[in-house]
Amino acid sequence: MDIHCRFCGEPWDHDCLHEFGDYEKRGKLFAQFGCPALEDEAIPTDKCSNGVVDERAVAYAIAAQLFSDYPEDWVEL
Repeated sequence: MDIHCRFCGEPWDHDCLHEFGDYEKRGKLFAQFGCPALEDEAIPTDKCSNGVVDERAVAYAIAAQLFSDYPEDWVEL
């Protein structure tokens, strides 16, 4: 199941949040920075600047992250 970057709409497998050792912290970073939070283990300093790949996914991600702080709630069914 995928979560999407709120800036470009890129889909990311929800389970990749577990690869960094701190699921909760990485989820917060993803909500704040988008794709750069999942590209490597470093703490990102800039938000995603990729071109929009899916406008609908961007809208869904923004709404999902606005209504819930929990990444498992951001999964699009």
